[in-house]
Amino acid sequence: MNYKREYKKYLTASVLDTANNKIASSSFISAFAVYLGLSDLAIGIYAVLDTITNIVQIFAATFFGKFGQSKKVVLTNYAIYRIASVCFAFIPFISEDISIRTIFFFIFASIYAVTGELGYVTFVNWRMTLLKKEDRINFAAIRNVLRNTVVVAFSLTMGIVLDKCTESGYELYGFLALFFVVFVIAFIDITIKINTYKPEIERKPAKVVDTIKMPAQDKSFRKVLMVCGINRFAYGIGTMYLNVFVLRYLNISYLYYSILNIVINLASAIFSNFWKHRAKNREWKKVILPMCMVSIIAFGILLYFENTILVYVLPIVYILIGIYDSAYDIYDHTAIYESAKENYQTSYVTFERFIEGIVTAVLPILSYTIFKESSNAIKITFGLAIVAYIVLFVYFKSSDKKQELNNHK
Repeated sequence: MNYKREYKKYLTASVLDTANNKIASSSFISAFAVYLGLSDLAIGIYAVLDTITNIVQIFAATFFGKFGQSKKVVLTNYAIYRIASVCFAFIPFISEDISIRTIFFFIFASIYAVTGELGYVTFVNWRMTLLKKEDRINFAAIRNVLRNTVVVAFSLTMGIVLDKCTESGYELYGFLALFFVVFVIAFIDITIKINTYKPEIERKPAKVVDTIKMPAQDKSFRKVLMVCGINRFAYGIGTMYLNVFVLRYLNISYLYYSILNIVINLASAIFSNFWKHRAKNREWKKVILPMCMVSIIAFGILLYFENTILVYVLPIVYILIGIYDSAYDIYDHTAIYESAKENYQTSYVTFERFIEGIVTAVLPILSYTIFKESSNAIKITFGLAIVAYIVLFVYFKSSDKKQELNNHK
């Protein structure tokens, strides 16, 4: 195996994969859901659906373990995942009834989310097994920069196309062009993955009970679980209705919406290097604590300002969210994997995602009890996000201080 060549393949495929995730997830797909006429609650549930389905990752190690993480099986699952993301384009031709559209939307969204979660852990395991330890953070940072460059170019182009098509009365054609681009990126991505080396994975017993038991009983891993769990709740409740809020209640244009997506990705790309250096010695307090402060300010702006003013300050909010995104991405792709016991990384990663899924599953239930389909109701979710990030800040700071005291003993 030529390490440099395979590294480049993994990097290219990962860039295309994560770029497509950005394109075909809660941003433009939420805009498409608004076009289809789905309710605020339905769009909000969709925004967190991919995290809720993290629950199925607990079965991924067992499922793929039976096939020895077969490349053929993994890529077949991945192809279904990508095909499902394009199937949304057929919904307008199926029915004009909003209820039927909602049903089909969630059928495709569920297939997309479940197959995505099943395949996630294997690709992470392959990549982390192949990469040298000293290359992992650098890989994540470079990938973020390249991914965000692709997303920026796509977002600007699609914003212009969607606005032009909408002005001409052909809004649907603009969205169909979007799904075509998603299909092309997916085709190139899958082709690269087919021709990429799959590292040898040491097979360990992968029973579901073992996948849960070992990481759950590992005291050193609990801090990681708490950080990820609280963060997932905070970010989930804060962004659950963000897309529908800016599109439906602030009534911004597709071009402005595209620019906001460009801003968030540019901020993430620019700050990736910054967080990479902060995390170099695995001093995660230099990443997590500032990340919490940035998030509190972002959701504070959304909560405090009137809608008429928010239209003009949204770029600041999206810059802050982009900064958050690059910070947590470094932690998420490194701390979880490196906190796991040797040869059991798959179990640890899947268990962490399982916990994230359980936490996020609470969000639709919580929001349903307070949600009345209005701008003010959505602002309540921004306030809950602020409270959650304060909790995360206090928890991490206190647990980090406790750990330092123990190290000095």
